[in-house]
Amino acid sequence: MPPSSRQLYLRILRHTLAYKWPLLASMVSLALVAATEASFGWLMQPLIDHNFGQQGGAMPALGKLLPDNLTAAWPLWGVPVALVIVGLIRFIATYVNAYAASWLASRVQHDVRKLMFNRLMRLPVAAFDRESAGVLLSRVTYDVSIITQANTQVLTVLFKDSLTVVFLLGSLLLIDWQLTLFCFAVIPAIAICVTVMGRRLRRLSLLNQSTMGELTRILDEALGGQRIVKVFGGQRYEEARFDDAAKQVRQAMVKLDSSSALNSGVVMLIVAIVLATIIYFASLRSQAHVLSAGDFIAFMVWMLQLQQPIKNLTKMNEQLQRGLAAAQTAFGLIDQPIEPDNGKQELTHTQGAIRFQQVRFRYSDEAAWALNGVDLDIAPGEVIALVGGSGGGKTTIATLLPRFYDPIEGAVLLDGHDLRDYTLASLRRQIALVSQDVILFNDSIAANIAYGAEQLDQPRIEAAARAAYAHDFISAMPKGYETQIGENGTRLSGGQRQRLAIARALYKNAPILILDEATSALDTESERQVQAALDVLMQGRTTLVIAHRLSTIEKADRIVAMQGGRIAEVGSHDELLQQNGVYANLYRQQRSDAP
Repeated sequence: MPPSSRQLYLRILRHTLAYKWPLLASMVSLALVAATEASFGWLMQPLIDHNFGQQGGAMPALGKLLPDNLTAAWPLWGVPVALVIVGLIRFIATYVNAYAASWLASRVQHDVRKLMFNRLMRLPVAAFDRESAGVLLSRVTYDVSIITQANTQVLTVLFKDSLTVVFLLGSLLLIDWQLTLFCFAVIPAIAICVTVMGRRLRRLSLLNQSTMGELTRILDEALGGQRIVKVFGGQRYEEARFDDAAKQVRQAMVKLDSSSALNSGVVMLIVAIVLATIIYFASLRSQAHVLSAGDFIAFMVWMLQLQQPIKNLTKMNEQLQRGLAAAQTAFGLIDQPIEPDNGKQELTHTQGAIRFQQVRFRYSDEAAWALNGVDLDIAPGEVIALVGGSGGGKTTIATLLPRFYDPIEGAVLLDGHDLRDYTLASLRRQIALVSQDVILFNDSIAANIAYGAEQLDQPRIEAAARAAYAHDFISAMPKGYETQIGENGTRLSGGQRQRLAIARALYKNAPILILDEATSALDTESERQVQAALDVLMQGRTTLVIAHRLSTIEKADRIVAMQGGRIAEVGSHDELLQQNGVYANLYRQQRSDAP
């Protein structure tokens, strides 16, 4: 069940209340601004009564509330000077509020984004299988901006305009309480309108965020895969997808804005009818000399001034519903459970003995078993190659080892203990990964090699690069190890990126190594260099090798052939060829396909 509006807004407010002094400065300055709104009428009333006409009227105004000697004869320059003073106070208060509100909004935005990003870094891998990167990107950027904008604007409008309405109504009551009671007739009608339209605005805000997330996802995919788009001529297809998503965003925005305009228009129509009625009766009372000229002018000024804060308060509902809809998705992300990390045992250094014990696993309740009763013992320092057709379960075995997923049945043991007994951080410190899809960061080469380390050890970085056969091409670059490699290493060749990934694994010096098709996308020369680097990397480490090119794993200690989520056969290269089973068939097929 989704949280209520009250729960969501109180949660947003808690982030704001953490910064009390900026909030207090903003509130005090808003109160001063609200007070100056009503001051104009109070200045006009004595000016007109004492300087331009005879004071009269049955109800006390400013001239009757203060001693006679202070207001009996205002000098001509009195009101202009007072207006300048009020304007100066308003100017200072407005600036203080703008600065404090901006600081507060940016700080809350920073805090919520940090919470979301920290949670994203700790979500289980399965969460990223369900949500695209574009949708998550939209939540962290677009949704958080809406939350903080709504929070700041709602606080500003709610406090300032509510105070303004109170001050204006108080002033009207002092002039003529009977006419002022008409103003309260508008409250029930406005409340009903705001409540009914609020539900629609909330629903449309959620739709708007959903369509914006879809637009961001398409944009992320098209830009990330722009080379494939160009080569395969997919520009028109991507343009059509983007156009459809953009149309949905536009339509959702039009519905939201039109509903907001309808809400505001109906409210202002109600207010106008009430104001017209009050002005009519105020004119009659002025003609009957119940109100003085100054009272009447002040009354009219305050009545007209009431329209804008009431309009702002009704339009606030739109911003509030947008913010609450964004908060629902943002806090929904923050509240997602992180990776289970209930292990108590710290693993300082593993021997590398791995055992898969009757492991069964599938990716969702509807999916078939990716692993179905897998038993496998791996000795410390042993090189195990996993081969088989697509869907055989090779990659699933590798993902269970660093606990990207946990077995549904059975257990994976490391040094005789269930992986779930270890803390996640200490377990993953024992594992290095080199995959076909190398992930590099838009940073220096040195920072990419030492990724995850608290401090960069330059001699160790260079030693890892030399062992990975990467030092020569790094040294040939203009800035050497300080060269910025671009997003995901786009300025490097495939072989260079792969050797940097190997250097990163060497720098980590973990006792367990996972090689996920590390040479499958390389040309012959690059593969030779990378394979030489991998031979150095695998020395003395327990290694799981997932390979499609069977020629690269002939020297493995044992080869495990997978089929349908089960282990079909296990043995050395020569032994499996003699068995003439799954591995032999794959091997012959690759040799016949080779040029």
